[in-house]
Amino acid sequence: MLRLFRWFRRLVYLLVVLAFVYLVVTSIQVVTASRTSAAPSAVAPADAVVVIGSATPPTGISADLKARCEQAAALFVRHKAPLVITTGGPAAAEDPSEASVAAAYLRHHGVAKVEVVPAPTVPAQLAEVARLLSPRAEKSVILVADPLQTKWLRAVAVAENLTAQMSPGPAPKGSFWGALGVVWSQSVAVAIGRVFGYQHTGWIGG
Repeated sequence: MLRLFRWFRRLVYLLVVLAFVYLVVTSIQVVTASRTSAAPSAVAPADAVVVIGSATPPTGISADLKARCEQAAALFVRHKAPLVITTGGPAAAEDPSEASVAAAYLRHHGVAKVEVVPAPTVPAQLAEVARLLSPRAEKSVILVADPLQTKWLRAVAVAENLTAQMSPGPAPKGSFWGALGVVWSQSVAVAIGRVFGYQHTGWIGG
C-alpha cells in the first residue's frame, strides 16, 4: 500500500511538472506571437477589419480602445477592407457597449462603413462576425487588439471558420506585473482552448 502511494505521488508530481512546462512553452508562444507587425502594409486586403473591444469608462472612450480604433481607421483608409466591425459588451447593464463606443468614434473620424457586434465574450463576438460575413466565401478578417492577444485570437478565429490576420494596436500602458498577468491569462486560455475548445475560453482570454 505504501509503495502504491509513493508511485501515485510521483505521478502527481510528474503531471504538475508537465503542466508547468506546457504553460511555460505556451507563454513563450504568446510573447513571440505578440511581435506581429502593426504596419498596415504587413496585412493583405480582407473582407473586414474587426476591432476587439476593450474596457472603457461609462462616458468617453479609453485610451486603449481609442488606439485600436485609430489602427482600424488607418487600415480602412489604406483600403485594407471595405468594412470595420466593432465588438464588445457593456461593463454594466446600463453602460454603452464597447462596440457602440468604438463605432461612434470611428464614424466621427470618417470611417463610413461600420457594423456593431455587441456580444459579451470574444468567441461569441467572432462567431457573430462569421455570421455577418457568411455570404462571403473566405470570410477574411484583420483583427485589431492587444498584441498579447494575438496567439489566442488567431486560434479563436480559426475555430469560428474565419481567415484571420493580425494588425495589433499599441500595447496598453501598464506595469510589468500587469503585462505578466496578461501573458499568464492568455497562456491559460490557449492551453485550455487546445484541449477543450476555444469557445470555452472567453472568460479567460477576453
